[in-house]
Amino acid sequence: MDVLVDQMAEKKNYWELQKSFWKTPTGIAIWMLLLAAILGGGLLALNVFGSPYPVIESFRADPVVVSPGVASNLSWSVIGAGRVEIDQGVGEVELKGFTQVKPFETTTYRLTAINGSINRSMTLKIMIQQL
Repeated sequence: MDVLVDQMAEKKNYWELQKSFWKTPTGIAIWMLLLAAILGGGLLALNVFGSPYPVIESFRADPVVVSPGVASNLSWSVIGAGRVEIDQGVGEVELKGFTQVKPFETTTYRLTAINGSINRSMTLKIMIQQL
């Protein structure tokens, strides 16, 4: 009977073995890798999923087909951008707005919404009606 009690005293339960494993160099290395993965993945997730901005809600032209030099109205709506630009000489614009353009040839306009390191862009084309 004394032998059985001595054997049981020498045996460690499962949880005691687990506690001692995490104190070994291998266990510490695993903890560090897990921590790096969690922090790295968390930062990536915050950058990608936590900050979906800026969002371009709309970017339209009316009319889309015009005669050379005739006005077309560009309108747009952007959320969460620090800066919004339209190329082809339009320049920096507000988050929501409209402007007139008078292209003489088929022209593609690009609206770019900028917020820190995250940029979004959308293009539209105004076509010139051949007479």
